[in-house]
Amino acid sequence: MNPYTNQSSELFGNAEYIKATENAPEFSYHDPLPFFRKEFRIEKSFEKAQILVQAPGFAKFYVNGTNITEDIFISATSDYDKILWYNTYDVTELLHQGINVLGVITGNGFFNESFQTGWDFDIAPWRDAPQFILCLRVDGEIVAVSDESWKCSRKKSHILFSHLRSGEYVDMRKYDPAWLTENYNADDWQSAIVRSKPITAKFCPTVCQPIRECERITPIAVKSAKDGAFIADFGKTISGYAEITVCEPCGTELLFWYAEELDENDLPKHNGMNKKNFYRHTPFQHCRMIASGKTDTFKPSFFYGGFRYLRIEGMKHPPKNLCAIFTHQAVERRSEFECGNAVLNYIYNAGIQSTYSNLFWCLTDCPTREKLGWTNDAQASMEQTLINFNIVPLLEKWYEDIKASMFADGSLHGTVPAPDWPWGHACGPVCDCFLYEMPYRVYLYTGKTDMLTEGLPLFERYIAFLEKKIAENHEFILGDWMSSDIASSELKAMIAKLYLLKAYDITAFAHKITGRTPSHWEKKAADWRDSLCAQYISANGECNLSMQTAIAMLLAFRIGKDCDILEKQLLNIIERDGYQLRAGMVGFQYIYHVLSDIGRGDLAYRLLIETEPGYKTWFSHGETTLWEEWNGENRGSHNHHMYSGVISWFFRSLLGISPSEEAPAFEKIKLKPVFIESLKYAKGTMDTARGKIEADWKYQNGEFIYSVTIPKGISAFFKGKQLTVGQNIFKISLSEI
Repeated sequence: MNPYTNQSSELFGNAEYIKATENAPEFSYHDPLPFFRKEFRIEKSFEKAQILVQAPGFAKFYVNGTNITEDIFISATSDYDKILWYNTYDVTELLHQGINVLGVITGNGFFNESFQTGWDFDIAPWRDAPQFILCLRVDGEIVAVSDESWKCSRKKSHILFSHLRSGEYVDMRKYDPAWLTENYNADDWQSAIVRSKPITAKFCPTVCQPIRECERITPIAVKSAKDGAFIADFGKTISGYAEITVCEPCGTELLFWYAEELDENDLPKHNGMNKKNFYRHTPFQHCRMIASGKTDTFKPSFFYGGFRYLRIEGMKHPPKNLCAIFTHQAVERRSEFECGNAVLNYIYNAGIQSTYSNLFWCLTDCPTREKLGWTNDAQASMEQTLINFNIVPLLEKWYEDIKASMFADGSLHGTVPAPDWPWGHACGPVCDCFLYEMPYRVYLYTGKTDMLTEGLPLFERYIAFLEKKIAENHEFILGDWMSSDIASSELKAMIAKLYLLKAYDITAFAHKITGRTPSHWEKKAADWRDSLCAQYISANGECNLSMQTAIAMLLAFRIGKDCDILEKQLLNIIERDGYQLRAGMVGFQYIYHVLSDIGRGDLAYRLLIETEPGYKTWFSHGETTLWEEWNGENRGSHNHHMYSGVISWFFRSLLGISPSEEAPAFEKIKLKPVFIESLKYAKGTMDTARGKIEADWKYQNGEFIYSVTIPKGISAFFKGKQLTVGQNIFKISLSEI
C-alpha cells in the first residue's frame, strides 16, 4: 500500500520517507545517528536546481560535501501526524555536470525521543526512527529523490548519541567527511528502509524565519575548578551550544556540562530542572567527545541548551579555541528602549535576551528543562514580542500548529506542539486563550485580519468547551501562576470566567471585522459581564476577592458599576500589601496597564522597582535574563520570557505609544505618556507597520520635555492636538500631570 498522499506526490514526486531501522530504537547511550548517501549523474548543463526537504526529527543536508544551508534544526517542529513543515533551497551553485553526491544526517528531535520524561514524548503517536524525504529538481526535472536506492549506515556515524533535550556524544576517531564525496566505498552500507506507516499529516511550506547560529561569544573568563576541570564563563545566559577546537591524545574523553549557574564546588547547579520526574534516564545538558589525536572541532548537531557556563572535564590545559553560539529563530529586532532606572533597563534587556533564547519554532518556556511551547507564557508576553520583534511569520507558523492541536471536545493542549501527556490539556484558559490573544494582538499591531477570521470556527468550539467546564465548576490546573494567591480556588475560578469573557469579546470582534453581525456574541458578552458583576461585586461596589489580580482584572474587563470604588480598592490593597506586587503571571499582565489608566503610573513604576522577590531581585543577582520564579534562586529556569510582558507597559505608558481597535497598525494613535519625576527620562523607538515612531521625555528644570517623531501615514494626537509629520516637542509642567 502506498502510504503517500497526492499532496506529497505533487511536491516530492515519487520520493519516499527513508530511514535506517524499521522501528525506533529503544533508549541507549549508544544510539548512532544514521548517515544516508546517494550518488547520481546530471547529464547536461543546467540553469537552476532546487531541493525540497522534510525531516520530522531534524536533519542536515549536503550536496557534494557542502551543507545546503545556514539554517539549523530543520524541519520545523509540529504534531507530526497533522502537519509536516518542509523547506525549499536553491542548490544551483553546489551541483555540477557529471557525478554528484547527496548526503543526509538525521536527528531525533521531538520526533524520536526515546527516553522518558514527564511529557511523554517517548510514547508520542508519531514516534518512529529518524527519517527524511527529499526531492531534487534541475531545471524543473526530478533528478534525485529519497527512496530505497539510497545507502545508509549507523556503524559509520561518529555521532553516537544525540537527543535535543539531553545532549550529544561524538567519537571523532570515526569522523570521516569522505562519505559525502564521490567514489566513497559504501559496500558495507545497507539499503535504506522505506517508511510504511501512512502519512496523515498535511505538508506545509515553512513560512517563518529559520533557526540559525546568530551570535558567537567568546568567554569572558576561563578558570580552573577545584577538581581540575575548566569553567568557561560566557558573560550572559543564552540558548545554544559551545564549539571547541582541540588537539588531544587519541582516545581522550572530554565531558561538557552546560549550566545557567554553578554551585560552590563549580558543579552545574540545575535548580531541580534535572529531577527524575523530568529526565528519568539521560544526563541533563551534557555532551561528550572522544578525541581523534588530530585537530578536532566539535559542536552539537541536534542538541541545544540554556547556559552561561560550560564545565569541561578531561583537558590538561585550558581551552583556547572555544566559543558559545547563540542559536534561535533569526528574527529581526523592531524597537529599542532606555530610561533613567537601572532595574527597568535590566528588565528590557533581559526580556529581549530571554525572548531570543526561547524562539525555537514557537515561543518556548525555557531552553533548559522543557523547550516546549507553553501558551500561557506566550499569552503573557505576546504584546511585547510584537513590539520588539518581526515575530509575525513565526506566529503564523505556530498558529497553524495551535489550530491543528484542538481536541474533538474543543479543548487545547497547554503546550503546542506536543503529544497528549496526562495533564497537558487540563491547564485551562490561562493557556488556551492564547488562541484569541495571538490573532487579536497581531491585528492591533499589523492590521492583519486572517488569523481572526480563520480562527472563528475554533473560537466558537473552544467557547462551548469552556462554558461546559465552568457550568460543571471544573477546576483547571493553572491560575495566577507564581502569585502569592496561587492556591486560591476562588481566584482560579474567577480567572477562568474572565477568560471566557475575553473569548466572547474577541469572537464578537472577529465576526464584526468579517462583516458578519456579531450581535449574538455581543449579547453573550454583555450577559456574562452582568453575571460576573453579580458574582464578584459586593453591595458596596467592591470586589469580594481582596486580591491585586482580581481587582485589576475586573477593571481591565470593565466589570462593575462604579469603577471609582474598584480603583480605590486596588490602591488600598496595594498599600495593604506594602507596595509589593502580589500578582502572578496572569495578574501582572493587567495591573500595570490598569494603574496607568487610572492615573497611577507612578505606582506601577514603584511596584516594578521595589517588589522583592521580583525584578529587583534578579537584577541584584547580576542576571542577564528573566527567571521562571520570583523567588527562584535555587529552583527553576533562569531564562523564561513570560515575565517580559511588562515591557509592553514601557512603550504604551512610559512612551505613550499604543495601537487601537478602531485604527489598527498605528493608523491613528493617541499618545498618553506617563511622566515620572524620579525616573528622570525615558526614550525609545518602535518600528511599526507604518514606519518608525521615536519618542522620548526628560525631566529638567521643573518640567517634562516630550519629543515625538511621527512618520508619514500615522495620524498622532497628544492632548487633543494633532501632531505633524516629523519631530514634535512639548513642554509639560508638574502641575499639568
